[in-house]
Amino acid sequence: AGANPFGGGNPFGGMGGMGGMGGMGDQMKKAQELMSNPKVQQIMAKAQGNPKVMAAMQECMSNPMAFAKYQNDPEIGEMIRELQKYM
Repeated sequence: AGANPFGGGNPFGGMGGMGGMGGMGDQMKKAQELMSNPKVQQIMAKAQGNPKVMAAMQECMSNPMAFAKYQNDPEIGEMIRELQKYM
């Protein structure tokens, strides 16, 4: 397999192809599927009425690790748990 620690000829082989960009398309597709769910639309409609919740949701969409930051927030945590049911 040569000297490449990832095996094969692509040094980004473990990162979804194009230097990690391959995974972005998957994330977008998942987000679109999520948003086509009527239950998720209801949750997001509720979130849009609250700027604090909306900001947290946007952060979590772009950085899934942010979910941990908000899970104990009484206002945001409940909504995140609802959304996670559909993810």
